[in-house]
Amino acid sequence: MGTLERSHDGKPPIFSVISDEGIMIVNLNQPEKRNAISVEMMRLFERAMDEADMDDGVLVVVLRGVGDTFCSGGDLSQGIAASAGPAGARASLRAYLRAVRAIRRCAKPVVCMVDGYAVGGGFSLAVACDVLCASERALFVPAFCQIGIAPEMGIAKHLSECVGPQRTKELLFLGGKISAAELFSMGVVNHVWPDSDVERETMSLARKIASMPSHSIQTAKSMV
Repeated sequence: MGTLERSHDGKPPIFSVISDEGIMIVNLNQPEKRNAISVEMMRLFERAMDEADMDDGVLVVVLRGVGDTFCSGGDLSQGIAASAGPAGARASLRAYLRAVRAIRRCAKPVVCMVDGYAVGGGFSLAVACDVLCASERALFVPAFCQIGIAPEMGIAKHLSECVGPQRTKELLFLGGKISAAELFSMGVVNHVWPDSDVERETMSLARKIASMPSHSIQTAKSMV
């Protein structure tokens, strides 16, 4: 797999911290690249989600980006695929899709906090989560069709579950910047808070969920 790339703070591109309240905070940690996601990051992310799923001490997962951007989309510096040829391209796409599926198969609720931009695959990750919180300045950009690629990481399915197929197709066809307020009005974003409050309010919400009976919360997630 090669040497694990580390961010400027010495931590790996995905790292997690578990609070005493049973909240696992999973961090996208490449702020120097605006948290652009790579195959290696998504493999680490899948591993973190699986660890959260298996750890009885984890009640809620919070996904966030380090720095002023949640995620700027795919890391173009890694090239089209992790290795050459069609097989390499398929392996890369599978790594991204497995990361999204890890969110959905995790029994624990996953709360996403978006501050700044959520572009392309970052938008896909956010929409795949169970609860989506955003700052007032957050902007969501479904940049797929506009750059000549098919919508990835399950966004067509997950966005359609929120707003229906017709609105989903329009959003994907046209792309562009979509405000948190717009997505709140569509039912995609659960909460929009002032920029200075979004972290505190998101963690407060996570603590409320963690305080509920875990078996009923996990069963409810599996039913929806």
